[in-house]
Amino acid sequence: MVQEVGRRCSDQKIATVDLDSTIIESYKREARATYQGGSGYQPMLALWAQMNLVLADEFRDGNVPAQKEPLRVARRAFQALPTTVKESHFRGDSACWEKELLRWLRDEKRAAGPPGVITFGISVRTAPNLRKHIERLREEDWESYREDSEAIRECADVQNHWPEDEDRPDGAGTLRYVAIRVRKRQGELFANGSAVKYFVVASNQWDWDAVRLLNWQREKAGTIEALHDVLKNDLAAGVIPCGGWEPTRPGCDWR
Repeated sequence: MVQEVGRRCSDQKIATVDLDSTIIESYKREARATYQGGSGYQPMLALWAQMNLVLADEFRDGNVPAQKEPLRVARRAFQALPTTVKESHFRGDSACWEKELLRWLRDEKRAAGPPGVITFGISVRTAPNLRKHIERLREEDWESYREDSEAIRECADVQNHWPEDEDRPDGAGTLRYVAIRVRKRQGELFANGSAVKYFVVASNQWDWDAVRLLNWQREKAGTIEALHDVLKNDLAAGVIPCGGWEPTRPGCDWR
């Protein structure tokens, strides 16, 4: 089906693959505990953002971490793209900050995937060493990113952060780390007592300014995350098929 869509829309030369997992709550006996508490399943999907078309999916038990082998689904997604696509991109949250997937994306001679550059933007877990580099940034390094009635958000490129354990393929350039600083207005504190929160996005895209890169990476909220919402709430994927129904309490107790 994807190939036929590509044939009919051969003028679409760009493919951005967005990868994400979602929790589906379930009371089936076979359902496993999820990180949110309760039980259910945690499927992973990959979406061709420009065409709003699912490329690959993998149904998983609820206790399977989202960071476990995301490369398997990402690779199938890129393999499904039609040959008319000439420019490839990838976006993911911190579950995609995984060694094997990152190395595959950075390797222009990657196995079982399209050759050449895949531009990516992936959220990064803020490890203590990375946080130290962020906190060393000068105040003039930060620029306005986004503001609302609740908080002020600023961004900055993190300078001189070269992780010692970075597994870089031959010929791959260094990664770019862009930090987001979030501060409450009126001097209020966050729920954990901190005055500031930091988030980081890593990318191999050096030509865009920091704000453009972050806005592009955050666009996945309107693609893959919207897909989860439609599947679960509009198309009933949020209710797992079962062998019986026992109304033993208020609401549905699906077995």
